[in-house]
Amino acid sequence: MRRGYHIAFCLILAVSEQVFSDDLPTCHPNDFHYEYTECDSEGGRWRVSVPKPGTCTGGAPNAPVRGKDCKFTCEPGYFLDVAGNQTCMPCAEGKYSLGGGARFNNWNSLPKGFTVISEKFDSHWFDDGDADTDYNCTKSAWHPDGDYIAVTPGECASSLIYSAILVKPGRVSFEYQHSDDESIFRFVVQNDQCQTVGDTSEWLDTTGEGSWNTVSVELTTGLNMMYWKTIGALVEDDETGKPIRLRKVEITGVAFTSECTDCEMGTYSKEKSSHCTPCPPNTYALQGSAECAPCEQNTHYSEAGASQCIERPVCTEQDFYSFQSPCDEDKKTRKLYKWVEPQICRTDLPDAVPLPDPSQPEACPPCNPGMQFVNGSGCVFCPAGQFSDGSEPCQDCPVSTSPQYGLEYKWWNSLPVNFTSTCITLSEANCTTNAGWVPSGNFLRTSHSRGRSAYMILSMEVPGFVSNKVQSEGKDAYYGVVTFQLETICEGDCELVFLSNESGRSLVLKEWAGSQNKQQFVYQVRNTSALIMTWAFQQSGALSLDHSGNEHVGRDDVAKIYSVKVTNTVSGGAGVCEQCPRGGDQFGCIPCPDGHYIDENSTDCLPCPLNTIITSNHAWGEKSCKPCGPGLLPDTRGKECMSNCRYVDKSRRKYELSDLSAPQEVLGNPLFTSSGTQFYRLFRLSLCNVNQKATCHKNVSIAREFFHESTTVTSMVCQSTVLPSDSTKGAAASTQPVSLGNNLMKIVSNDTGLLELYRKAGFDEEGIEDDIQFHYEGSAVTPACRDGRKTIVSLRCDITEDGNGTIDLPSKCNDGTCDGCTFIFLWRSLHACPLCRKEDYDVIIGECVDGQQTIHYIPPKHCIMKNKQKDTEVQKCTMKFSAIPFPVKIAVPVIIGVGVLLVILLIYCWQKNKKLEYKYIKLVETAGGQDGELPGVDSCGLEDGEDDDVEFKESRGRKFFKRFKSKKDEENPFEAVRLQEKTPLT
Repeated sequence: MRRGYHIAFCLILAVSEQVFSDDLPTCHPNDFHYEYTECDSEGGRWRVSVPKPGTCTGGAPNAPVRGKDCKFTCEPGYFLDVAGNQTCMPCAEGKYSLGGGARFNNWNSLPKGFTVISEKFDSHWFDDGDADTDYNCTKSAWHPDGDYIAVTPGECASSLIYSAILVKPGRVSFEYQHSDDESIFRFVVQNDQCQTVGDTSEWLDTTGEGSWNTVSVELTTGLNMMYWKTIGALVEDDETGKPIRLRKVEITGVAFTSECTDCEMGTYSKEKSSHCTPCPPNTYALQGSAECAPCEQNTHYSEAGASQCIERPVCTEQDFYSFQSPCDEDKKTRKLYKWVEPQICRTDLPDAVPLPDPSQPEACPPCNPGMQFVNGSGCVFCPAGQFSDGSEPCQDCPVSTSPQYGLEYKWWNSLPVNFTSTCITLSEANCTTNAGWVPSGNFLRTSHSRGRSAYMILSMEVPGFVSNKVQSEGKDAYYGVVTFQLETICEGDCELVFLSNESGRSLVLKEWAGSQNKQQFVYQVRNTSALIMTWAFQQSGALSLDHSGNEHVGRDDVAKIYSVKVTNTVSGGAGVCEQCPRGGDQFGCIPCPDGHYIDENSTDCLPCPLNTIITSNHAWGEKSCKPCGPGLLPDTRGKECMSNCRYVDKSRRKYELSDLSAPQEVLGNPLFTSSGTQFYRLFRLSLCNVNQKATCHKNVSIAREFFHESTTVTSMVCQSTVLPSDSTKGAAASTQPVSLGNNLMKIVSNDTGLLELYRKAGFDEEGIEDDIQFHYEGSAVTPACRDGRKTIVSLRCDITEDGNGTIDLPSKCNDGTCDGCTFIFLWRSLHACPLCRKEDYDVIIGECVDGQQTIHYIPPKHCIMKNKQKDTEVQKCTMKFSAIPFPVKIAVPVIIGVGVLLVILLIYCWQKNKKLEYKYIKLVETAGGQDGELPGVDSCGLEDGEDDDVEFKESRGRKFFKRFKSKKDEENPFEAVRLQEKTPLT
């Protein structure tokens, strides 16, 4: 007890010392007010009297009194009377109280207690230390904007912070709008030690265009630091995302309320109120009002929640719109006109434009294809089994044909039954009651709207698609095609957004900003489930956030949709009937067998050529059969090209890649924000489609109780962004899954055309001629990637990489890509080596010992031994040429060649000797004169060429033996001849 008095006394002294006693009078009892001290260790506190700041000094304060327990709070609509008997008292009219909480609805300025911190976001892999620390983050910071506080994610990360001390467990609830998948919105609650409190970390899921989601998070007793963080890491450079908006922040469990709060302008309350109610249209209220005052009916008006009345303007052509009336029984229609509701303009003023009269009746345009006109009902779908082009009544399909159902709209006399039109706003004020999309003959158009940043929503429901009519253009198979024509005419930055819930939740597929010429958009549907498509239009001025609070909405902005066509639906109408080659049944044409097409001449089902596929069982012409890419084979049904994880290159080397077929996971280098927020790019890939495909998850959701499964993307190659958990127990947050390759298109090797891509990526170019490249393509088209994303997985033989090996990302490019559209990975693995062939082994033959020799096989180093060859083999000695040592193989031909050459020289020399012998004999025979007398010689022998005229009558062999015999008999080897007489020389 004494400790409590001491605390109270110290508090009085501390406050009293802040006042200059020389300048202030002495305090009287009425100059004091009551306050509570801090809670003590026993959970109690004291009520003390404190002088009103700056009014007096000294005096005799009232004695301290033990106050209410620290956990005490009043019920909503009541306040604690601290100055009286410390009981809860009801709030008066025009005021409200949460009892023990705080509510923030007015964001004309940043409320007390909130703080905004913005910082430059650095998405580079490595910080070079020269980052611009003075970067201006004003454009990417939270700022109040009237009914909400907003932030536009860009190159900076921004946090909105609020701290509250709870005396008992409570909660925080708020509404938010987050429609951009390219930015991340996170809500975190931390205690006084900067630790995340329990499960109070929420990765806030995206909302639809113009929609608000509500979040409620439990809080614990003590200090609670609440952070609303936006991360612009996923926004491309030089781009900004869509605004994230926050409103209606309410916190319970805080200390008692000592006084009630006045209702804001435009609202009112009765006694004991816990909130204030907005004033209805054509009324207004000032701050602290107990009721709303009416505006002067004929001269002024106001919207809901107004703080003042506005003078009604004169009516102009912008205050009404035209539309076509439904066709009557005479097939006549007229152009009608309606005021934009509620009508705020005055027609009794000079220069006022009156509402035009209806036009003269005119002939209705024909019904849409698949419909016929019925009196009293207008255009309705043809019955099952019938068709119509819209201008004639429905008739039965001919024999062996079937109606081709679909939904096609090109005439808009009335809004079709499967279309709905609504209008929503960002603020509490409602749209005009008849704002939205209205039929205008040959197009649908948006009407004028009121209400801040209004979205005009048009939704179309498709019942589903026929499953046996799968179509393809060489990539993903699809079941139906959505085609529509659009046009926008705007003064400024209006926006038209197209969304689809094909993935299970509404996702933006295409955006058009500003004025757009008439154009066509095509969207392929890849499942058979029911589909809801949405067009959302927002006028100029609604997208940009005006910090001054002024708003300039383009009232003349308009969006038009001329036609909408959806093919292959399970219901609707048939504009034509198609031929059935195998007859039909109640479900339509009996499909051809898998891998068959319909011949355009005979209408028979014919098989597709070898190595081609066809995704539809009702495709016409051989041109519908698509060839598989290099290295791929059709599956057993002939509907999909696939790889069996076996590959044969141009050199006939075989590769067995089944050990690499399981989905692999690759985590990129860590990326950081300037505040230290860490995240990664996570890649998953499935090399072959023999096993399950790769799956990337998204577990960031604020509605886990409604979504029991995480949003996933399944493809051959996919990517997601991972943010590690703040705690060791929490799971990492994975968001933004995207496909980088839905289909395997080809497998090639020795592709030198990728040399430049290798250089840009920072991969080793040596060995590219032996790499095997798997090429994948995705069908999703983005503004940056008009042809969709592509992925190349390059396999490289590396005998040092056991198991699955190592997958490398480009060292010179961020996030696995150098241009944002083509991703490349280098996969080093032993399993990427070719299978060993017998000729790849080195053979060494040993010496012959006892009739046997040993053959040694040396295994190669850069191939995989599928069936291991024996290291040695013993066989009988043979003289097989293959067994002869290489030096012997060279020496034998050389020796034989030298021998042959010597024989040829010997024969040549013998021939020369023979000629000389003959010349000598001839010379002896022609020698004349007596003994001792020299003959007269004109020459020493025969003239050149004379020996050629000599005719041998006997064979040389016989002459040789004859001479040999003569030599034996006469010891003269030459045959005796008689010399002719010659004339003496003298």
